[in-house]
Amino acid sequence: MVTALGVPPDSSGVGLDPLTHRRIIASRWASPGVITGLQVRGHPSLPGKYVVWRGAAVVDGGADGATELYLDDTSTESTVTVGDSAYDRIDRVFLRVGTTPTDNRVHVDVLAGVPAASPTPPGLPAGCLRLADMRLPAGATSMASASRVGDIDYAIPYGAGLGRLGLYEDTRTDVDGDPTVRKWFQNCFVRFYVPTDRIVELVHDSDVSYLGAGAGDWMSWASTFMLDGQDVPCSSRETLCMNSVWVHHHNSRVLQVGKGDHTVCIRYGIALKTGNGRPHFHYGESNGLTYPGRTVEVWDRGTAQ
Repeated sequence: MVTALGVPPDSSGVGLDPLTHRRIIASRWASPGVITGLQVRGHPSLPGKYVVWRGAAVVDGGADGATELYLDDTSTESTVTVGDSAYDRIDRVFLRVGTTPTDNRVHVDVLAGVPAASPTPPGLPAGCLRLADMRLPAGATSMASASRVGDIDYAIPYGAGLGRLGLYEDTRTDVDGDPTVRKWFQNCFVRFYVPTDRIVELVHDSDVSYLGAGAGDWMSWASTFMLDGQDVPCSSRETLCMNSVWVHHHNSRVLQVGKGDHTVCIRYGIALKTGNGRPHFHYGESNGLTYPGRTVEVWDRGTAQ
């Protein structure tokens, strides 16, 4: 029988066992990863070693729960070779936490990638935390030549928000659009990364006028969100624009995305119109007013349940 955090063992030594302790830790984090520090650099004087600066992290052990750790400055336990004569390679530096009486240490190690024209990092061993993927150029004679590639996996407390994940902002002063009805364009691309399955909000704003049209003519300006090359269902919005009047067009959509890299953009154009005008966009000051141009933002709204 186990007890809770903060409760001392009884006279027989019965208390919180390590497995339950690790499961309590795991319940506090939506994703494992780096809490602070733990930057990786190639060691300038030790051949085949990487240096990891001090910092803290959460390491996920699956059914065994998770561990929290703090690590002083150290270097990798294993040694890899210096650069290949012909190709770059990508090495993977990672953490592993021993949770048995015979191995209760934090291990910092490295797996060497395979040199190739388009190198990829090696797989991550089970129960380990990736700290960095390091690209070592061909012909390198020192590990100091290695540079980090890819994202850092940060630990996210359960229920925490990540704020704004990405922004596109068109700051051109005056931009004319294509006058063709139902000719759709993709623009305002934003790349973002999420460390776990998340709920995100996509937000698009623009100020658009129907320039060059006759009195009483109108244009229906439409936009649709695209995520990873596909239309987001039910995300189309239309705004009625009159001749030479700035109209604010707003579109937003909340949806779930999976862990990893994503790209969002706007597919937009004229849905319907009368007359022979064209869409026109503006950023900045005009006649004593200030306009935002075209923007796309991606906001994190929390962990997907």
